[in-house]
Amino acid sequence: MTTKVDICARALVMIGAQPITSFSDGSTEALVASNIYEDFAESSLTRHRWKFATNQKKLSLLTAAPEGRYDYAYQLPASPGVLQISTVTVNDYVIPYTRYEDMLYINSYGSNHDVILDYIFRVDEDYFPPHFRLALIYDLASAFAGSIARDTAMTREFKTLSDRQFLISKNIDSAEVTSKTLDTTRYINLRNSTRTDV
Repeated sequence: MTTKVDICARALVMIGAQPITSFSDGSTEALVASNIYEDFAESSLTRHRWKFATNQKKLSLLTAAPEGRYDYAYQLPASPGVLQISTVTVNDYVIPYTRYEDMLYINSYGSNHDVILDYIFRVDEDYFPPHFRLALIYDLASAFAGSIARDTAMTREFKTLSDRQFLISKNIDSAEVTSKTLDTTRYINLRNSTRTDV
């Protein structure tokens, strides 16, 4: 089971610092890690529409309508909370929306429609795949290199590694879909329609 502390400890070891055993062990490393980790984790989760951090929920229509410009207000999920909205659909059709605080405002759809939200949420560290976890570790190492090691060159080096690993991670994540097959029906129909008997 991978924890927040495990991820921070690995990043600290990469810059030559002492690993931590908790966020409250009294060390400088723990103080820095406990103050920056959550922001780095959430920022990393919103860099891409990660499939491992995507959820889908039917939204609840609120009784009170928006003050203006929109017909309906829907409550966004609180648990797990929404980090980033991917799509909003009705009958699998993508619809326009606007986010206001913890609500979603839309027009033309009300109590007779199921509004479905696809969104990125703060997934537990246990669900971080290895490729994503490594990118986050490099990103944290870059921050630790500046705040703890005070080494600008090391900061840049780990930032480069992080950016590169996030690209690799995005490619791996994007490949986790059903393979598309070529529909040959229209080609066969075209061939048959233009075929002449000899």
